[in-house]
Amino acid sequence: MEISDGNLQESLRHRITIPNVSAAGFLLLTLVTSGQYGFYGDELYYFACSKHLAWGYVDHPPLVALLTFVGTQIFGETAFGLRFLSGLAGAMTVLLSAKISHIQGGGKLSQALAALSICFAIAFPAISSFFSMNPVDIMLCTMFIYLFAKTIEAPSPQKWITLGVLFGVGLLNKYTFLVLGFSLLLSHIITKRWKVLKSFWMYAGAVIGLIIFLPHVMWQVDHGWPTLEFMRNAAEYKNLSLSPLAFLSQLIIGLNPFALPLWLCGLTYLLFSKETKEYRFLGWTAVIFLLVYMFQNSKMYYVLPVFPLLLSSGAVAIERFSQKHLIRWPKRAIASTMIISGTLLMPLAVPILPVKQFVTYAKTLGLWNLIRMEKGEGDVLPIHFVYRMGWEELTDSVASAYHVLPQNEKEKCAILASWYGIAGAIDHFGPGHGLPDAICPRNNYWMWGTRNYSGEVVLAVGYDEHFLGQFFGSVRHISLFKNPYAYDAEIYLCKEPKAPLDRMWPQLKRII
Repeated sequence: MEISDGNLQESLRHRITIPNVSAAGFLLLTLVTSGQYGFYGDELYYFACSKHLAWGYVDHPPLVALLTFVGTQIFGETAFGLRFLSGLAGAMTVLLSAKISHIQGGGKLSQALAALSICFAIAFPAISSFFSMNPVDIMLCTMFIYLFAKTIEAPSPQKWITLGVLFGVGLLNKYTFLVLGFSLLLSHIITKRWKVLKSFWMYAGAVIGLIIFLPHVMWQVDHGWPTLEFMRNAAEYKNLSLSPLAFLSQLIIGLNPFALPLWLCGLTYLLFSKETKEYRFLGWTAVIFLLVYMFQNSKMYYVLPVFPLLLSSGAVAIERFSQKHLIRWPKRAIASTMIISGTLLMPLAVPILPVKQFVTYAKTLGLWNLIRMEKGEGDVLPIHFVYRMGWEELTDSVASAYHVLPQNEKEKCAILASWYGIAGAIDHFGPGHGLPDAICPRNNYWMWGTRNYSGEVVLAVGYDEHFLGQFFGSVRHISLFKNPYAYDAEIYLCKEPKAPLDRMWPQLKRII
């Protein structure tokens, strides 16, 4: 069947829309900057997890390791391969946001504004600029909200089953779906949507989702619920304790302060407009979701999964206000403000600038250090850039210390890393230097154990001498790795263990 030039041009016109271009631009930005700065520490850890596929890990469900495995089979252990996955998840979030606007009755203008808002609310490109559970979580939650709203419009068993499968897959990525499910259920009670709550197929879908999640639950049972311990320790020892006001302040800055009117309009529109009575439960879902995390000593980005909904609803509210009052300036003003402010703030979120230029730029704006999520965070770079610095150079330093050892000591030398990012870096870059795999008493590395090392010879990376002296009779300082933009790491050669390494392992265990 031949396609005429006119038909081809018409087809292209339908495809070259602002949401589609925005999604493509989002993915392109992620890929173009994928080689800047280096791997994120968690990405190196995910490489290690992908070599130990299981139904669970101490700090996350299994999907992120499986996706990393798939990515490495296609692209190898490359930053491009991982960030293609995160960028694709972000691009899909852009498109889904436009669709959420559409199902609320939004026209082309509101769909365009919804898509642009995801691109220039800088927390979203920041989250997608490296691979983790989070861009996938945001995409899956946005998809779930969209499909849930479509199902409410025209329920069917097939749609509820699809939602159940998506719910189960979402839980295998991150536990956010437990909060989202709770928020949706409570919002239906608040808005008295009894017809939905009495739906047999809704509960059937929920059961299907829980069955998909069940293997991970069984893994947790078999291993003594390690994730609960991890979460308690992270809240107590790692995450900064923020008041609700401080949490909201970080959220406003992290999303782009100029996005505040748009998502506040969206929340107000969903909760109070007569035009959104059918979707009022989504407004309450967002409120409950925000409150749960706000009072749980959580990090700001945990609540991002509901913001595509709020930004999209805000876009619809602005469009309808403009149509009602026959004025065009509100939507144009908001779109222009989002684009200009987002462009100026983007280097704080995505590694666009070389490091030295970034430091100068960040000091000029003076905003990034207002968003602090972890105790002991550095003062030169934001933490989402700090964790990309110096991994290869650190591995070089460890290799230098390892290769001066006598051959008989090399054969039994364990490389003990204080943090899973350091261990992941040694496992990723180390083979090129002839290094053995690292051991680490933190996160899932702790479960992988001592790799049968005796502890007679240990190169310890990232520890202090006093701590190591509790376990070894001989602790000799070898070198200090320093990076002006990352954390320092001492390297010690430890001998004369006070007990076999496998007996020390429970005492070496790090709390987070």
